[in-house]
Amino acid sequence: MLQDGVVSSAAEPTAGSSGVPGDGAAASFPRPLKGSSTQHLLITVLTEAWSDSTAWIPSRLLLALAADLQVTPSAATTALSRLASRGVLEQSNAGRTSRYRFTANARERLIAAVDRVFTFGTTTRTWDQHWTVIAFSVPESSRDVRELFRNHLRWRGFAPLYGALWVSPWESAESLEASCRTFGVTDFVVFRTSDTELRGKRLIDAWPLDELAQLYQPFIDRFSPWADKCAAGKVAPVEAFRIRVQAMDTWRTFPYGDPDLPLELLPDNWQLTEARVVFFRLYTGLAELALQQVRQLVDRHAPELAPGLVLLKPPGEDAA
Repeated sequence: MLQDGVVSSAAEPTAGSSGVPGDGAAASFPRPLKGSSTQHLLITVLTEAWSDSTAWIPSRLLLALAADLQVTPSAATTALSRLASRGVLEQSNAGRTSRYRFTANARERLIAAVDRVFTFGTTTRTWDQHWTVIAFSVPESSRDVRELFRNHLRWRGFAPLYGALWVSPWESAESLEASCRTFGVTDFVVFRTSDTELRGKRLIDAWPLDELAQLYQPFIDRFSPWADKCAAGKVAPVEAFRIRVQAMDTWRTFPYGDPDLPLELLPDNWQLTEARVVFFRLYTGLAELALQQVRQLVDRHAPELAPGLVLLKPPGEDAA
């Protein structure tokens, strides 16, 4: 669900990751797209109920869940196979039945991804008025390392002010230095600075704010009516499951295009704030009905999974 992704799928680029399944291999989550794909939807569905579970999920149940999302059996089967080849899922056969679950590496990475998705856009985060800046050089002979490191920086919310000068309002210098060691980047300088100590171009100009502002209106337009229907009690369980998954599958992609900049740096009425309210109204409001639908399918196709079945929920009572 989240990706490069939970669920995004929400996995970050990893140094040395081949994406080939195996003991200790890093899961290669599919990158977030502007539109949903079957692989993304299935990651989101599995994360909803089994992100931290080692239980095997029969393919017949996964196909039934996919059908409620209007995904055909052939498309779902192909997506499961591809996720297994990426090391996101592991597969086991019990008789004629295929079974799947997240690999250990995928489960570990989804923990951070889920936290990021739920905290994205919160208005309670405070900024210390300082930026973390990195300038680095990677030789042409190590272009693959350079691209992996750039992707890692983007995943962490950095943006390039210039080609090899990247900035973030959030990250710590110590954490960034550790990432340099992990990726084998040795020619770099990291420092912290405030805007008042700089001259020339503003660091906030590393981000195209006009483009970021346009990310959220389609989400608001699509899901606000469903939030209203939910509040009015006009949503059926199968609809609740489908819309909840689709809302999460869309929401989880935003952190990969928007670094969640401090509100004091942004224009008034920033639409991320409105979109977050819509998301949490819908996601929490549909939870019980969606769980009813999932329980119905579990009872029919995999009753051994029924005990303790719960769906993902935001931490705390004041998530929005």
